[in-house]
Amino acid sequence: MALCFGSAIVHAATPQIELVGKVAIDGNRSDASGDAKPLEDGSPSDQFGGLSGIEYSGTGNRFLLLADRGAGDGQVNYHCRYHEADLILDQSTGKIAFELKTTRMLSTPTGEPLVGSNEAHEKCLNSATPHPTWTAFDPESVRLLPDSSLLISDEYGPHIVVVDQSGRISNEFTVPDKFRLRAADDGIFTKGVYSNRGLEGIAVTPSGSRMIALPQSPLIQDAVIENGYCIGLNCRCVVFDGNHNCIREIVYQLDNLASGTSEILAVDEDRFLVLERDSKAGREAKTKKIFLIDTRDASDVTQIESLPKTELPSSVTPARKSLFIDLLDPQFGVGGEHAHEKPEGLCWGPGLVDGRRTLWVCCDNDFEKSIQTEIYCFAIDGLDR
Repeated sequence: MALCFGSAIVHAATPQIELVGKVAIDGNRSDASGDAKPLEDGSPSDQFGGLSGIEYSGTGNRFLLLADRGAGDGQVNYHCRYHEADLILDQSTGKIAFELKTTRMLSTPTGEPLVGSNEAHEKCLNSATPHPTWTAFDPESVRLLPDSSLLISDEYGPHIVVVDQSGRISNEFTVPDKFRLRAADDGIFTKGVYSNRGLEGIAVTPSGSRMIALPQSPLIQDAVIENGYCIGLNCRCVVFDGNHNCIREIVYQLDNLASGTSEILAVDEDRFLVLERDSKAGREAKTKKIFLIDTRDASDVTQIESLPKTELPSSVTPARKSLFIDLLDPQFGVGGEHAHEKPEGLCWGPGLVDGRRTLWVCCDNDFEKSIQTEIYCFAIDGLDR
């Protein structure tokens, strides 16, 4: 079939996709940190939830689950963390058993806690010091590296860091200056990621030779600010080599002006899955989609200072994209009145006995006790070229 998205035309085979399992985790559940003291808003420090990323450990049924900045939308000093859990699929019932194993806290190279406080972030952002030591962190995506360390992206800096198994930062990528979050100049934002729209996803290719970081929405210089929102279609992605050097920037075009990205996951060296969604739940939800993109012919836009809000010039070719999974499709049973507002994370999991790959999706409940954390498992066949 032929699909057209902006200037990108795609001829794609149709893979076979089946939802084979799901689990809903109670919003009142505690994590394994053992730290139950109340935060500034009264919520417990050990509340489980807020999942922004998921990654398979490569062994058994063990997964890594990354929590974001905590309850209160950045208003508390939540100690950022990730969890190890077993997700055990029973294909005969379509149920996934969830067994939380450990919770590991994230820290700076010197051992200071990384916290989700927006106040701490604002102090760093407005500091007169050229390179202040930062402790504010809003984790969004996690990937396992070949040496068992973790690669984590963050919205605040935005930052891309390498974290050891204990949760301590061991290294940091140099994010291009044009992606940095900046304070407003006389109330006007002119450049960088927009507030709370930083690096939502990060992908590592199977060879480990390339990594792509994806912002939630276009950079300010590639969009327009309207009514407090950064509006545009052209998300500028930054591509790194295996030595953490930025080698190019490419464009991912959003499906519509009301959506943003949540995650990117490598399929092979050139193709990736991108999770794109709106901010609506239930029957108001319109966009909860996973797209398959191909970056082979995408233009390098590093030298282009500003991209237009919508239509790209003929000289710029974005990543080609085609619809892979529509999470609102009635065949899966997780749309309609059941549609979760925030599907946030993607990862591959252990293969099934019939040879199919498994694709896992985690949803963020924003640490709201009344909202369950949901995790889905899809069986995928026919994704080869």
